[in-house]
This record gives sequence, C-alpha cells and structure tokens, in this order.
Amino acid sequence: MDVTLVRADVAVLDAALAGDEELAEHLRCAVVPRWVSFAGPLHATRDALVKDPTLAEWGTRLFLAGEPPELVGWGGYKGPPRDGRVELGYEIAESRWGRGLATDAVRAMLAEAFADPDVSAVIAHTLPEPNASTRVLEKAGFRFVGPAVEDGLEVWLFQLDRPS
Repeated sequence: MDVTLVRADVAVLDAALAGDEELAEHLRCAVVPRWVSFAGPLHATRDALVKDPTLAEWGTRLFLAGEPPELVGWGGYKGPPRDGRVELGYEIAESRWGRGLATDAVRAMLAEAFADPDVSAVIAHTLPEPNASTRVLEKAGFRFVGPAVEDGLEVWLFQLDRPS
C-alpha cells in the first residue's frame, strides 16, 4: 500500500488541532482514530509555522493511505538539512500497524528528501533496543550506526546515505 505525504501548513495543523472531524473535512478523507498519540508537537509546529511558513518544507507530513484514502499517521523531518543530513520521524495509528505503512511512509520521505541535491544522508533515532521502528528502518535500507544521545536520552542512530 502506497503512502501519500501531505505537507502540513498552518491550515492543516489548525484543522488537526481542532479535532478529527475538522481534519477529515479539511483533508476530504477519513481520519483513523488515534492517528497521533501526542498532539504537543503539533501545537509547537503550528506556532513555529505562523512565525516562519518556510519551515513547512522540512517539517511535518501527514500520511494518507488506502482507497479511498484515510489519514493513518504522521511524521516528517526535524528541520532542514544540516551538513547534508536530514532527520526523519514517523508514527502510524496502532489500528493500522502491521500493514507496511510505516515502511511506505519512510520510503516516501526518503524519496522526497533525496530529491533535494543538498541531502547526502537521512538519519533517524529509535529507542535503544530492537523493535518495530528498527525493523522499519532496516527494511527501508537504513544501517545501524550506533548508540547516540538525543535530548539527554540514549537512543540508537540509523542512517541511509544517498544512493549512488
């Protein structure tokens, strides 16, 4: 199943913060319950986009999948590329786990990231243990780099270099 990325601008985030009904109307598709487990980052992203709309280019994406399409999760980039690297993250509604949607979303974000000639690598962090996220990254071609620290917590770092 292919995942379509929807770039989140202020209008999309306003709809998301207003609730699933408002978001479904805005996106013109069904919204899977609990597509987002914690809305705090959506508030912060929305506030940042009000100040600087250009942040949307390397920001949040909503994930649409299926026919008819439905919103199944979200993720995106944690800012523009730095030193040629961009970081991504993702979340799929638990009711849609096990269908390859996270892997498809990551692959769609990789295609988008590598379309920019300034991106030489994409990175991602996971909890420091084998889990579903590490499997998603491995299926998408990432390699385990090693342990790292993010926001004071130990994590595992994965990286995928630009294909030759």
